[in-house]
Amino acid sequence: MRQENQVPAAMCARNISKSFGDVRAVNDVSVTVEQGEIIALLGENGAGKTTLIDIVLGLQKPDSGDVKLFDFTPHEAIQRSLVGVVNQSGGLALDSTVEKTLSLFSSFHRAPLPLEQLIEIAHLEELRKRRVVKLSGGERQRLRLALALISDPLLLILDEPTTGMDASARQEFWQVMADEAKRGRTVLFATHYFAEAEDYAQRTIVMKRGRIVADAPTDTLRNQAAGRLQIDIPWGGRAELEPLLTHHAHSDWQVFWDEKSVSVMGADLDDAARVLLNFPETKNLRVTRSSLEDVFTDLMRGALV
Repeated sequence: MRQENQVPAAMCARNISKSFGDVRAVNDVSVTVEQGEIIALLGENGAGKTTLIDIVLGLQKPDSGDVKLFDFTPHEAIQRSLVGVVNQSGGLALDSTVEKTLSLFSSFHRAPLPLEQLIEIAHLEELRKRRVVKLSGGERQRLRLALALISDPLLLILDEPTTGMDASARQEFWQVMADEAKRGRTVLFATHYFAEAEDYAQRTIVMKRGRIVADAPTDTLRNQAAGRLQIDIPWGGRAELEPLLTHHAHSDWQVFWDEKSVSVMGADLDDAARVLLNFPETKNLRVTRSSLEDVFTDLMRGALV
């Protein structure tokens, strides 16, 4: 139980459910985001990510359950300038310039960050006089990020912020986000790009059909999928090596032999690595790590529980 003198959670969603007709978009979801965390939200289209984010932001009312942001309702937290949002699209006046857009939105806040600071944070220096209609997709997202930061929020919520960007624009966008995270902002982002979660999220939540099916530190989650160890062995080496592997074998190991090599696949290969490294004839040890995409694929087909 949270003590009164403890820092409140950035977000606490409890038993959230939401249906649209016969479709249960969010099904009894509970999740807590502590201040300072960077969390990725993954799921296939229709998994419930955007509906959950809309409920967290007070844009949708849940059928049951409740959400608190810093111990306030979503409406109260947003009114207190505690939350900033970066969406995929919308919300920009195409005929306005970058500078005028930032100035206009700044006028809506009691204590906005200085215009020059926003332009510097989002790397908009060379774009300040450009009309929004002339901005590329990645440049518009940097503008949306600057708009989200105007109130100097403690929590940033990003819903598929880099959809449609090329690789270079995504990298530039996430460098800005990484800098903001280092400054202490809490970040919750939904994404389709596994590399974004692997590179930037301390924790990853996976949704499937409205439910959370995984919630763990990103490295821990990634290691749940099978990795692979492979070595070259001399002719006849199998007869000597196979008993060693069999003695240490885990139930989830898969061992593949051919004339010149042996491969071991599994989620926990520490013992296998020790056996292969101690085998005197070991040559050309090759290690293939599991990826977050591997874990996601296993979760979607029910291979992980």
